[in-house]
Amino acid sequence: MNNLRKWRRARNAWLLAVALTCAGLLRYVPPELPARGSSANATPALLARDDASGFARADRPRSFVFPRDHGAHGEYRTEWWYFTGHLADDGGREFGFQLTLFRFELAPRSTPSPSAWRTPRVMLGHFALSDLANARFHAHERLARAHPAIAGAMPTPARVWLDDWHIEHEPDAGDGTGRWHLRAAQGGVTLELVLDDEAGVVLQGDAGLSAKSATAGNASYYYSMPRLAAAGKLTLDGATFDVHGSAWLDREWSTSALDRTQQGWDWFALQLDDGANLMFYRLRDAHGGMGAASAGSLQSADGTVHRLGPDDVDIVETGTWTSPTTGIRYPQGWRLVVPAHDIELALDARLPGQEWHQRFRYWEGAVSANGSHTGRGYIELTGY
Repeated sequence: MNNLRKWRRARNAWLLAVALTCAGLLRYVPPELPARGSSANATPALLARDDASGFARADRPRSFVFPRDHGAHGEYRTEWWYFTGHLADDGGREFGFQLTLFRFELAPRSTPSPSAWRTPRVMLGHFALSDLANARFHAHERLARAHPAIAGAMPTPARVWLDDWHIEHEPDAGDGTGRWHLRAAQGGVTLELVLDDEAGVVLQGDAGLSAKSATAGNASYYYSMPRLAAAGKLTLDGATFDVHGSAWLDREWSTSALDRTQQGWDWFALQLDDGANLMFYRLRDAHGGMGAASAGSLQSADGTVHRLGPDDVDIVETGTWTSPTTGIRYPQGWRLVVPAHDIELALDARLPGQEWHQRFRYWEGAVSANGSHTGRGYIELTGY
């Protein structure tokens, strides 16, 4: 009996030590990533790091191969799978959502380690739901060192996960666009979606090489799937809804992207009701003006893709909102004009308070489009 008690005490002590060790690893914040409550410029600063030794660079056009390129590219320092979209239930109640998983390499990979815990890879996740009918914004963040049981990113078939947040690609026998499966749950919100491609892959920039400045290598490999038919289930506050709608995927990987002089960016992703899809990012310089590397694309309803540069798009803010949490003032209304394509849009936030204020401070939210065209979209604002 005494031996049994000793064994139980030893077992419990060992389990406690394991639990504390795992909890410490899960809460570990690498010095390369900002702590909670960091400055609003943390995101641009992270993408403007100078030391690229040991990593591959996005410095020339490449051939994209799908479905392989839906998966991880671990030789580059940074990568993300960025889903946003609009959903509605059968009664017309509307929601916006964001599910993003980021991969960060803290150091180049050298000799493989026999331990799965000894890895330079960190995974970050952002999951948000905009309950537009009730003007509520639910935003959750996770961070973990990569480990097969906790978090990671795989190449083929593409699978990215952070605990029970999952992004998985189901290849098809055709052109590689396939089907995506999303699942995330936290804080009384659970979202499970299946996404089917409706518009194909759009390579951004120069055949997928998206230059962010004049400096060689300050670029990313960037493609979008701008129109994905979404269907699934949403659970909110104990009620479950069958939802459907449309989503947008942005995929980028790079080692360094921004110059130190760049203040931040405004990213517009718009699905117009005539079937066109418009993406444009305005890189802001130190004075808040549009930088020369600002760029985007317009995919017409027939699938034709038109590249857009800073001289092709005019953006004027028409309203602002000041966050009661951070005190940051963000634009909240925009006039966006693409003269060569007869597009003049008034863009308005569906909900002002769609602000992230965890490790990264930024605003990202659902917007409506009216004017020469109607539609909906998402806008991201960083560096304010």
